Order: sequence, then structure tokens, then C-alpha cells
Amino acid sequence: MKKSVLILFLIAMSIASFGQEIPFKKVELSDSIALANQMQQLAVLCDTQNLSELDVFKVEVIRGNYKAALVTFKKRIKEIQKDQRPYLDVYMHYAEARLSSNFKDAFKNSYNKYVNNSDDIQVINLDKALILRDPTGYYVSNFNTTYANIKSEKISQATAQDLVKKYFLTTVFSSTRAIYFEEIKQDHKRRYTVNDSIVIPMKDGAEVSVVIVQRKGSTTTKKSAILVSSIYTGTNVASAMLAASKGYVGVIANTRGKRLSKSDIKPLEYENTDVYEVIDWISKQSWSNQKVAMFGGSYNGFTQWASMKHKVHPALKTIVPMVAIAPGIDYPMENNVLHNYSYSWNFYVTNNKFLDFEASNDFNRWNTLKNAWYKTGVAFNKLDSLDGQVNKLWNTYMQHPSYDDYWKKMIPYKEEFAKIDIPILTITGYYDDSQRGAMYYYNQHHKYAKNPNHYLLVGPYDHWTAQTKPQESLRNYKLDKSALINIEEDIIYQWFDYVLNGKEKPSILKDKVNFQVMDTDTWMHKPSLSAMTNDTLTYYLSGTEIDDFHQLKSKANSSKVDLTVDLKDRESMTNTEYYPWPLEKDNINLKDGLIFKSEVLKEDIIINGSFTGNLEFSINKKDVDYSVIVYQLTPENKYFHLSYYIGRASFAKDREYRNLLVPNKKAQVSFNNSKLISKKIEKGSRIVVVVNVNKNNNAQINYGTGGDVNSESIKDAEIPLKITFTGNSSISLPVWNFNK
Repeated sequence: MKKSVLILFLIAMSIASFGQEIPFKKVELSDSIALANQMQQLAVLCDTQNLSELDVFKVEVIRGNYKAALVTFKKRIKEIQKDQRPYLDVYMHYAEARLSSNFKDAFKNSYNKYVNNSDDIQVINLDKALILRDPTGYYVSNFNTTYANIKSEKISQATAQDLVKKYFLTTVFSSTRAIYFEEIKQDHKRRYTVNDSIVIPMKDGAEVSVVIVQRKGSTTTKKSAILVSSIYTGTNVASAMLAASKGYVGVIANTRGKRLSKSDIKPLEYENTDVYEVIDWISKQSWSNQKVAMFGGSYNGFTQWASMKHKVHPALKTIVPMVAIAPGIDYPMENNVLHNYSYSWNFYVTNNKFLDFEASNDFNRWNTLKNAWYKTGVAFNKLDSLDGQVNKLWNTYMQHPSYDDYWKKMIPYKEEFAKIDIPILTITGYYDDSQRGAMYYYNQHHKYAKNPNHYLLVGPYDHWTAQTKPQESLRNYKLDKSALINIEEDIIYQWFDYVLNGKEKPSILKDKVNFQVMDTDTWMHKPSLSAMTNDTLTYYLSGTEIDDFHQLKSKANSSKVDLTVDLKDRESMTNTEYYPWPLEKDNINLKDGLIFKSEVLKEDIIINGSFTGNLEFSINKKDVDYSVIVYQLTPENKYFHLSYYIGRASFAKDREYRNLLVPNKKAQVSFNNSKLISKKIEKGSRIVVVVNVNKNNNAQINYGTGGDVNSESIKDAEIPLKITFTGNSSISLPVWNFNK
């Protein structure tokens, strides 16, 4: 073996020297021995000169050079904080165990010692990274797909390196998964008492399944409960353990019908009564001090607001809703435009008592479905016919395109916010998909309640990181160091200690509205949303063209700008770039929609808040779904995605009642609930605005007949949509002017 490796090494040197391709003949993926031998040979032939230390380690491991690999790896791992390396620690224990004659026992013993020596929070993070978000299936699938797609008998160095790195991940996790799963789970049993057999009867006869987690060895003193109310059965135990490790009792209540509940699964519909009754049950337990706090993100944020629909339970002392969805507001529709991502979510949460990951992760099914729908042009309410499986919840959504009583009964409505008088900390992100939901609750509470004790924390986070802990980069944008706060483990529990135990308020909450200013490495703190700004930068759309851009003017003008969209054309799409991913890029599609560009900014400003629009136009249809995207064009000619709005013109005045447009008659359509952001815009930048009609495979297509959009089809698209914007159309950016 040593001789053959030496020969391969010499061949590798020759190949690397002349940049030649590497011979490659596929073996059966099911033949693990042949595959391992091939990957080892390929690793020896890999040039590691330009690889990172971590990638060199991976190649060395597959070569079988475990000692050399560990020397490389241990230098690198010292630079990484322990809570950021759950995967890396698996790599290290794997390589060390490979030096033993009994790999499984060696890995089990070393990983057991590692877990036992870790504190509560570290083990919880291991659970979240390795069990809750188990990566093994993805790694195996990714390697197999990459391998199967190789058609040539020669591959480049880049392909060889990629294949070896993917094989490393497949090998490491496949061979250790069962061991570290068991070690982590056994360690949980050592630290916590978990009662997962509780079923609470509701007043209407339904059932709710509850899990209680307490830290072993804690005192018998009555404790406050931290409640998570969730439809995501089986995913919140780590959060309850975190609560227990922080000195509280962790409680999880699952939506009726989930887990041990024998009731029918009804997402969204009964949290407005069920969560209140769960809080009441908690307050009567022998271990309870009659203080309950709630937190959670997305659906688990919605349930907190739902619990206060009718009244606030006396035991509920505070809530921390993060990235909270608001049914009928931002889910499943956004400004009354229904997106199709909720179609698969319904199966994910209702197919069984837990979660149907197989259905949720069947990306081929969902991509095929939305592409087939778009290509055929059938009505949106025929999606499940194309899919071949009835989607009851989806069909219910179809019946409620406006914000009607179906949605209103789920969460507080108007004056119902007035009675909510407990401390609240709302957390969201500039790139959170549910920011509109989070801000809807925040704004409605401030509108109807007198001087609410309601704080807002917002930064450059997305739907996931605004619930947990941001990483160094978000969608290719490197975050400022001041933005790297630990939301779940630090901020939330500082807040609970403040409200429940009379300790200091989190230091980051210096005022009611707290937001990180991107590209300044600072936070700003203001008493209200309106105080975020001291000026407005207003631009008017203009028909004047320079190069590929229409111009943004500082004053209203008499020009007109035409946009024509062929709604029956299914060879192309429009408005495909409205979603901010990545945040910064070299180019945008200058042929998609109307593109407007401002003059160069002569001084630095900060965009703080949500941009607004007042569009004046005439159209040959009775309705239109439109979007507005705002970019910063940096002095380096990079496009940075600042914010966007997408909505239905007929619901612009009122989400509850549809007001159709009059064809070919001038109309004014305004909006004020675009995505909130705070970012420094340096002088020399320009503002670029894209105005477009929404026609793609991610959402309904509004054909403009004035009928039910869900029932419209390509048959209604014979006449192209023609829209003419006037120079009275404006986009206003809320700014903080340093010189004012």
C-alpha cells in the first residue's frame, strides 16, 4: 500500500506540474470498498498548494495521512471559538479515531469525554447542529449527485478536489452519526428531566401535547416557565433545555393534532384559544411561580400574539416574538399576493404527528410543480390538481384573498391590541422574510395601545439568524462586528431575567427602537420608528433615458414611461430579482422592468426605515401585481439590494376590500410597508429603482380581469398588459442626514 501511494504521489507531482487532467473511471457507488480506494487515490493526486488549511486537512484524511492531517487541523481549530465548531470537532475526533485499531470504540470514547466536558449550552448547540439539522443526508446526496454527473474519463484538479471534499463529508458523518446521536442524547438524560407524555384537554374537547424540561439537581423552589408554542413538533426540545439550563422550566406546547394529540391538525386556527389555556395550565402546576414568558420565531412568534387575541392571561408576563408571521398579512400572502412556498409547507406540517421532512425536502417535486403551473398557465387554484394530491389547507387559502374574518380571528385585530399591556421585545431582521408580520404587530400595538412597553431590536439578519445567532456573513455581505450578537442565548434571557427577576435590562436596549446601522459598526437607539429619520430623499420617475437607465428626478415632471408585459409569454419571466439574494452583485437585469437611476449622492447618508411609494399610472387592465426594488449603486459600481415591495394594486388602499382600477384611467396607488432597513450610503453612490410587474413561477399571476386572481388563467392573457407611469410617480427614502 505504501509503495502504491508513493507511486501515486509521484504521478500527482507530475500532473500538478503540467496542469494535466486526472484519469477517472467510475465505480459503483454501492461498492464502498472500491469507492474508498478510488477516493484515496484521487486524494493523493489532488494538488493542495492553493487549498485552505481546512481543505488540506480533508484531503489528508482521505489520503489516510491522519497524523499529518491532525497537525494541520489543530493549528487552525485554535482560532475558532468552541461554540462555532460542532462540525469541526466531529472531524477532529474522526481523524483521531482512525489512528486506532477499533475506530468505533475510539470515536465513541473520545466523543463521550468531549460531550461530558462541555457545558449545557455547548451540548445544546451540538444537538441543534448535528441532530436537529442533521446534515448527513444532504452530504451523501450531494456527493452521489456530483459523482453521478461526471461523464468524462478525465477530470480537472478543481473537480477532483471538489469530489474529495464532498466524499470526506459523506464518510465522516455517515460513519459517526449514530455514535454522536447516542452520546448527545445520553448526555441530555444526564442533565435534564424530560416529561414528554403530557396531554392537556382543551375546553372544546381537543387535546394539546406538552413537553416539560427541568434541569436535574436544581432546587425545589418554584420557577418561572419559558413557553414555546409550536407546530414544529420535535424541533424545540433544545430550546426548552436552554431555558432549563438558564434557571427556568422549559415548556413546549404543540399545535392541536400534533405529537400525542388525537385531534385533527389545524394550523393557525386554534392558537388564539389553545395557547391561553396552556398558560393557564402551567400557572396551576406545583412547580410554577405563576409567571410565564414566551418566545419563539416565525410560527412560534405568531402563537404568542394569538394567545392574547381575547385577553392577556394574568400569568403571562412577557413575550419575545422573533420574525413572527402574521396570518393573512405576510403569510401565505404578501400584500395580498399569494406565494406558492406555502403549498409545500402545508404537507410538511400536516402529513403526520411530527414533521414530514421527506415531503418538505422533495425539491424536485416542488420545482416541477411550479414550473408546470407556470408553463401551462392553468389557474392558481389548480395547483393540487397538477400535483396529484389534494391540499386542503391550500384550497382554504384560495377562498380568502382579502384580509377577511378567516384571518382576523387568528390574531388581535385593531382595538384588541389596546388591552395588551405586558412588556414585549420584538426581534426581526432587515432581510427577514417575515419582517412585515413582525412590524405589523409592532405598529398595530403602538397604534391602539397607550404608551406600550414594547421594544424593537432589528439588524442585518434573515429569518433564521434573527432567531438565533448571526454568522459573519449574510448572503455574501460581511456583517459589522457590532451586529454579531447572540440573540437566542444572551439577549432573550437577559430580557427574561430583567422582566421576571428584576435584573438589569439588556444593555443593547438603550431605547424603544434599537437598530444596527450597516457599514458603520454601530447601533442607533431611538424612542420610536419616526425618530429614526430626520429627512426624506424623494425621487420622481422620469422618461429621460441615459444609456440603459431612465432617470430619477428631484421634482415631478411631465414625462411618461411605458411598460408592456405579455402575460401569456411563458418562455420568460419578470421580476425574478426582487428577492434579495445575494445582497451585493456586479449586475442586475437591465431588461427586466423599468430601471431608474439617480444622480450621484454628494454626501453620506443613512437610509433608516421603510421606503414609500406614490405611483401614478394608467393601465389597460382592472388590476396589477407590481413590485418596486431599491438598490444602492456603490461608487465601485456594485448593486446592493436595500429593500423591496410587492403588492396588489387593488388592495393598496385597504387589505380588507378590493378596489379595482378603471382601465385606461389615471390612478394613484400608494404603499408604505416596504422592508425596513438601516444602512450607510456613502457619497458617490447612486440610488437605482426597479419598477416591475410580477410574472414568475413563485406567486400568483394577476391577469387583470378584476375577477378572482386564483381562478384566472392564461386564457385571460390574450391582450398584453400595458401600463404608463407619469412623472408624478415618486419613491421616498427615509434618511438620517448627518448635516441636519
